[in-house]
Amino acid sequence: MSKRNPIIEVLLWPVKLIIFLLKTVIFAAFIIGGWFIFQMFGILPVQVPVSGASMLPTLPEEGLVEFQRYVSDPRIQTVLPQRIEKGDIVVFENEKTAKELQKQEKDESGFVKRVIGLPGDTVSIRNGFVSVNGKSIEEPYILQPRSTFGSTEVKDCQELKVPQNKLFVLGDNRKISMDSRQIGMVSYNDIEYYIPFEKQEKKFSNKWRDPTHDLDTEFESLFDSSEYLSLLNEERRKNKLDPLSYDPKLEQSARLRAEVMLKYDDFSFEAKKSRYTMEQAMGDVGYSNIIFGEFPMTGYYTAKELFEAFLERPGAHDFLLNPDYDDIGVSTFVGSLNGCPVQVVIQHLAGFVPPNYGTGEIASWKEGLVRLKNIQPGWRDLKKTEEFYNQYKTEIDRVNEIIDVRISRMEQIVKRMEANEWFNDEEDQWIDQDQELTKEQNDIADRLNESISKF
Repeated sequence: MSKRNPIIEVLLWPVKLIIFLLKTVIFAAFIIGGWFIFQMFGILPVQVPVSGASMLPTLPEEGLVEFQRYVSDPRIQTVLPQRIEKGDIVVFENEKTAKELQKQEKDESGFVKRVIGLPGDTVSIRNGFVSVNGKSIEEPYILQPRSTFGSTEVKDCQELKVPQNKLFVLGDNRKISMDSRQIGMVSYNDIEYYIPFEKQEKKFSNKWRDPTHDLDTEFESLFDSSEYLSLLNEERRKNKLDPLSYDPKLEQSARLRAEVMLKYDDFSFEAKKSRYTMEQAMGDVGYSNIIFGEFPMTGYYTAKELFEAFLERPGAHDFLLNPDYDDIGVSTFVGSLNGCPVQVVIQHLAGFVPPNYGTGEIASWKEGLVRLKNIQPGWRDLKKTEEFYNQYKTEIDRVNEIIDVRISRMEQIVKRMEANEWFNDEEDQWIDQDQELTKEQNDIADRLNESISKF
């Protein structure tokens, strides 16, 4: 029998270890690669958490959904090609989705939407429906018919060609979904997971609608303001807030704003293009209040849909549940925007809050008033010194005039503050002018006092 040379064994030990490690790595790579490939083709689906109502009725508002992994790397796509088709549901993440989720204070890492347009397709939205390459598409998966409307990135009736390596995506619950209409096209490189449409038909079609009669209500207004107010006030009661009162004048002001919004394509509260603000509209219908706010949306809504849509919009929940609002008016107005029909829904809310002046602020005005009343007799008496008065008549008359005006105004200002009432426009001007009057009074007084000492 041959004996192993112990020296050779010692020398070969590192080589054997390296071979063992290489085999282990290759085996692990094989296992991981196989697991990865199985995920890509849905043999081992990936459980992806979803939340929010933007993909109702297809996906749940909260839970785990099985997806296939998508790999955008062109080298892998060459060997193991994956095709994203119309109707597929995709999970994607990019800088815009990250910013939006951060703004909404949500922990999710991406958006879940449906592919509507592929590279080279022409997409348009008109009167609540989607057209691809000039044909209105049938969409059994959306929550409500006639529910797709333009936004910042895609306007109603605007034809948009999908660029190369991009996708046009929409949520199934169109009236609340934030998708390509707000964040633009989605790159293939942003996609992480997807569900092919043919697999959806097997798993989710029992949740979908029959779209045969979707066009039947194309031009009808379905909004009921009484029902909407009832829904909103019920939500306010749940939050221990007083209910809102419906004010026809606010409905009128909302209608005026809706008309100019569509005319100038300007939905900003500041009315940057139209220069016709909510405050002006309220004034034109004879309504006035201390605080007021406005929330516009475009689309054909039932009362329930509008209520749910508003609560999903960032900032809308706090707006509608603001404890300072007392009155509400809602107007729906159908007009033309970018050459196509569209309905705009405007909510006007307003309320009164007391100014709650600070005790120090009130005391300051009262002290100033007392000082003026104390010095007033001395300045009036200057008119009795005939020789001095004749020489400085203009200055003496002016300083007495200023003191009289300031006392009269300050009495009214103190009265308002003690009653905890807001100043009117004229009184606001008095407050602004008082500093200038004080300076003028002091300057004249200094000159007269110097003249008195020399007289």
